[in-house]
Amino acid sequence: MPCFIGWSPSVVDGEALWNLPHVDTDSLTPPKARDLVVECFYFAHSETLARAKVKLGSTSTNEAALRSNIAGAVRLAFQESGGDYDRPTVASLRSAIEVLARKAESWGTSPDIIRHHAEQIQTMLARIAPQS
Repeated sequence: MPCFIGWSPSVVDGEALWNLPHVDTDSLTPPKARDLVVECFYFAHSETLARAKVKLGSTSTNEAALRSNIAGAVRLAFQESGGDYDRPTVASLRSAIEVLARKAESWGTSPDIIRHHAEQIQTMLARIAPQS
């Protein structure tokens, strides 16, 4: 899974936030958008999940394991919303984003953080060519 380096953080209440990196809109496809959703969700929740694992007694907080957990959460969001993670569409991405936002809210993530990241993803989805 690609790591999209080059994001520029915003800061809300002292917390850095993920911003959509520059993406060539001609090459933006639903699978690439899905990978950016994984990256966004990883950035937004990696610290929370790492702390939860430690509280539960896990000593493993390595980045690869955390990325795997995040990708699994995104995969599950597709499943819960009736989409296909391996063959995403703009519609299935939108549905999965709604599931992820509800999960983030249930985990106690600040509404400002959820809103910011949802806006970044909606901006990205609007850039995907209509025929996708």
